[in-house]
Amino acid sequence: MKKKILLQAVMLISFWAAFTPLSAQKSSEKVKIEITEALKTWNEAAKSANVDRCLALFDDSENIMLIGSDKGEINKGKTQAKEWLTQIFGFANFSWEMDSINIDSNGKSAWVFVEGTMIVEFKQGGTKRTPYRFTGILVKKKDEWKWKLFNGSIPRGE
Repeated sequence: MKKKILLQAVMLISFWAAFTPLSAQKSSEKVKIEITEALKTWNEAAKSANVDRCLALFDDSENIMLIGSDKGEINKGKTQAKEWLTQIFGFANFSWEMDSINIDSNGKSAWVFVEGTMIVEFKQGGTKRTPYRFTGILVKKKDEWKWKLFNGSIPRGE
């Protein structure tokens, strides 16, 4: 009787172990797809210089941070973020060619590291392309991924 119970327990554990990684992998891939879509939405909002749309992509708390690549571009909370976005979108639209996207998530929060090129389209004409990196932390709110932290940077020497 003990051998039968032990055998059933081993079989049950083996069955569970065999299929758990597959479902975890599928879940992880689903999250990566969702976050990649959130990155595309962020890119579209910045390219259209839509301040309200950009801010709507951030978490509703006042603990958000939006950090640009220049000295002093550290914005805490929605009020500072809105002021800064209004200022920079006043002279240019921004978008990114995302050559490399790294994402990790626990299902409720995620971090991203993106490397590529920032395209700045100046309102008075002209375009500037620059190597650019950004990192971020996103949190899952209902069915959407929202920015908690965005930190952009131009690699040294660029």
